[in-house]
Amino acid sequence: MSRADSAYTHLAKYYDRLMTVDYQAWVGYLAKIWTRLGVQPRRILELGAGTGGITIPLAQMGYEIVAVDSSPEMAAVAREKAAEAQVAVEFIIQAMEDIDLRREFDLILCCCDAANYLTTREQFGRFMRQAWRHAKPGGLLLFDLNSELKLKEIYGNNSYAELFDDFGYFWDNTFDEDAEICTMRLTFMIREQNGLYRRASEIHQEKLWRPGQVFQMLQEHQWELKGYWQFPTFAEPTGEAERWQFAAQKPMVEM
Repeated sequence: MSRADSAYTHLAKYYDRLMTVDYQAWVGYLAKIWTRLGVQPRRILELGAGTGGITIPLAQMGYEIVAVDSSPEMAAVAREKAAEAQVAVEFIIQAMEDIDLRREFDLILCCCDAANYLTTREQFGRFMRQAWRHAKPGGLLLFDLNSELKLKEIYGNNSYAELFDDFGYFWDNTFDEDAEICTMRLTFMIREQNGLYRRASEIHQEKLWRPGQVFQMLQEHQWELKGYWQFPTFAEPTGEAERWQFAAQKPMVEM
């Protein structure tokens, strides 16, 4: 088997074409959450920002936003989109669990199942700790996770493929029941200028984090759980949920 590159090395170029996501509606849902919890943010830190699907609408709404992603390729696409939209966004290429800006924010976001890419408890704990350090007292942490149904059944041990004029891809998944990690191998056939196709591949891994585990880690890192819903609603999640939304708050410092 040929060597696979890091996640989003090749997918970044095609990501927005393949994702059928209404980001404006997603941002609207997030705004309902922070309004419901009595927070009106000004400064936002977005972790795992990807190609800026959430970032750009927030910047267009006038929020001061710092967007962090570990993939240079994804960040490059987001920068181009920010330039086209003529909005100011500070982009940082770094693993979200290692971020250290020495700044505080009203709101910290981690959307589009980016937190599922944290595949060890130590990584997830660092993510919560660093988010805590960057949150103002009373600040919010909003993040979502792909559910058990999504990772075990929809992704699971399934394969997908699609062909376009300029590229095609094969998406082969395996779910490890012991580690509860879904490994996704994406193989791309990319058409070059000479008409020939180049083969490339990359590996993605998403960990199933069960709600009970998340609640425990939030408590361990001093976050107050404020909400756990079936995305994109305020309903209690059912077994049919494909995505879980979490909201946590950093307590106000006692005077």
